[in-house]
Amino acid sequence: MSSAFPARGQDPAVWAAAAVPGPLMRALDQRGGLPHTVRQDIARQLAEGTPAGRLRDRIERRWWERYAQLPGPELLQRADDIALDLVAAPTCPLGCEDGWLPDESRVCPWCRPNNTVIDVAPDDEPAGRRLEPEEQARRAAEVRAAMRAGRRYPRPAR
Repeated sequence: MSSAFPARGQDPAVWAAAAVPGPLMRALDQRGGLPHTVRQDIARQLAEGTPAGRLRDRIERRWWERYAQLPGPELLQRADDIALDLVAAPTCPLGCEDGWLPDESRVCPWCRPNNTVIDVAPDDEPAGRRLEPEEQARRAAEVRAAMRAGRRYPRPAR
């Protein structure tokens, strides 16, 4: 288990890379270790001013949200791509972290995390964007399908 803070004199890139979860690291070790592209991406983001703690938080959050449930064979097959996705920089123009603006402690008005907010009133969207009706309908259908798939109780008999 790694420390919550880097040791005195420790390279921040090494400390951030140490946040890669154990199951993924074991799969990566079977494939030759942490990919060089992941190390380069971490170093680049640190050089651009991303705090090492934010990188570690991103790795942990994305692991538990997206990949922790994968079975061993699939994890082994996709290990390199998963490692890249865990450290990938946000693409949001506002710089959010998976739908959250950490510096402002609020939801990103551009990304609308998890697509659960389908539409908003005009005065609720100061820096956001409105969806076209077709896109609203498509996203609503996706949310309904995800809710149905996530139910853990048996469906009633018809």
